[in-house]
Amino acid sequence: MIKEAIYHKVDSDYSYGINKNEFIIKIRTKKDNIDNVNLIYADKYKNMENKETICVKMNKVATDGIFDYYEKLINIEMICLVYIFELSKGEEKIYYGNYNFFEEIPEENVPFFSKPSMAEKDLFIVPEWAKKAIVYQIFPERFCNGDKTISPKNVMPWYSKVDREIMLGGDLRGIINKLSYLEKLGINTLYLTPVFEAGSNHKYDTFNYFKIDPQFGDLEVLKELVKKAHDKGIRVILDAVFNHSGIDFHPFKDVIEKGEQSEYKDWFQVKSFPIEIKEDPDYATFAYHGYMPKLMTKNPKVKDYLISVATYWIEEADIDGWRLDVADEIDHDFWRAFRKAVKKAKSDALIIGEVWYDSSSWLKGDQFDSVMNYEFQKAVSDFVINEEYTPKQFENKLGFIRGLYMLPAYKTLWNLIDSHDTPRFLYKAGEDKEKLKLAAFLQFTMPGAPMIFYGDEVGMTGEDDPDCRRGMLWDEEKQDKVMFEYYQRLIVLRKEYDALSIGEYITIYTDENLYGYRRKYEKCILDIYVNKGNEPANLTLTEAGKAVVDIFTNEKYEAKDGKIVIDIAPKKGIILKTI
Repeated sequence: MIKEAIYHKVDSDYSYGINKNEFIIKIRTKKDNIDNVNLIYADKYKNMENKETICVKMNKVATDGIFDYYEKLINIEMICLVYIFELSKGEEKIYYGNYNFFEEIPEENVPFFSKPSMAEKDLFIVPEWAKKAIVYQIFPERFCNGDKTISPKNVMPWYSKVDREIMLGGDLRGIINKLSYLEKLGINTLYLTPVFEAGSNHKYDTFNYFKIDPQFGDLEVLKELVKKAHDKGIRVILDAVFNHSGIDFHPFKDVIEKGEQSEYKDWFQVKSFPIEIKEDPDYATFAYHGYMPKLMTKNPKVKDYLISVATYWIEEADIDGWRLDVADEIDHDFWRAFRKAVKKAKSDALIIGEVWYDSSSWLKGDQFDSVMNYEFQKAVSDFVINEEYTPKQFENKLGFIRGLYMLPAYKTLWNLIDSHDTPRFLYKAGEDKEKLKLAAFLQFTMPGAPMIFYGDEVGMTGEDDPDCRRGMLWDEEKQDKVMFEYYQRLIVLRKEYDALSIGEYITIYTDENLYGYRRKYEKCILDIYVNKGNEPANLTLTEAGKAVVDIFTNEKYEAKDGKIVIDIAPKKGIILKTI
């Protein structure tokens, strides 16, 4: 056994409580280096004197190509949990406890890891509804023009070629008018990119955090949108841009006008006065863009101001949470205070961070509930589009994601395949709609919340920003109705089978082009296979029952001579349930 690859740490994402009496223990080992891992645990104060321990087998939940990850959820009611790992390979057996290895468990001074029971305030609690969220992202300026009286003067025809300056006139009334469409599609969570007064079509350069942009509507229209969405069982998430503001944000304008005499000068990091607005200016910005000055959240006044923004819109409009823009460029202390305030205002509000890489330092239960899962987006793109990317590589990438996060966050990751910041998936796939369907199939059958970028469900395409932000395709003659029905079917199944949303997940098969995985919840077991290849793939099941049904197509397959043989079409997936 390779001992240096074995890793566990107390009071981390390897050892944590998910509710008052349930605890998760995780350990990492070198890939395929261990045959079996047992967890031996006890109550420190009740059982240790008599050496009364419990031994349970740990489950291998993921592999990332380098490491394997074992995990066990245990039910405990004790003041202090103590535990040690028993690892075996063939005839060899070792014990790992308190960061030391032993050939046998010592009779005296047993070297257990020790973990006091979790205080309720320290538990990582994610809103229950988020585990079954089906998210639909809307770029408000491009979704639907519902009130032409508030459209900008320079508004262009709806299907105009878009650039970074163009306005098409989408607004909140337009979203209200299309709620029935969204209800028909089946989504239950709306995520709107910024809606506050700003100087651009994207609104990521906020001028007034307490005012809806006049070209979108006002507070009353937002309240109406949220109320009518709630009536249809749809929650509403808004976008918070707290890393930076726009140049017409009052405090920044005051600094421009008054320079070093401004009471707001410490709201920004200004290197020299007077301020000159330009690219790569003498003040801190987002991505060196002079029109997006960075806010100093370490300043208590800035911190209090922005947190008051977050609670204001929850209290006034009853929104259901926040997606946090450029979240990784803001200090952790700010996000801890933000979480406390938001959860106090609405206990089941959801907090989603925008971080494009390993986000585990924000997902420990004291900051975000989850993140936009760009790691998933990269994995799916490679698997579906890249001919050379194998199912085994895909399994390893998914295993890497699984190994990163605590279970509450992992189950609610927003699994996107594209967004307003990326090319449309269909464009990346060379306009191959079968590849888009396969990517969507993966989204809706894997752990985490599937996120649809507006228009993907009717076959919209588009290159990188700004082309990916075209006006929503409302012309029914141009909409792909087959694609819409395909998404509808995925959503129906996601809602019908809890195994697809909150069930366990494990890889069960890989070959040249086939990837198989199991979703299991209580007594329901679904075996899912996807064929990424360009030719039909033959699947032979030898351990199946008398028959299985593909719940996606309702096609039945019966056993002959103890085997079930299924041909899976290119770029297709099946969801098998034993009957």
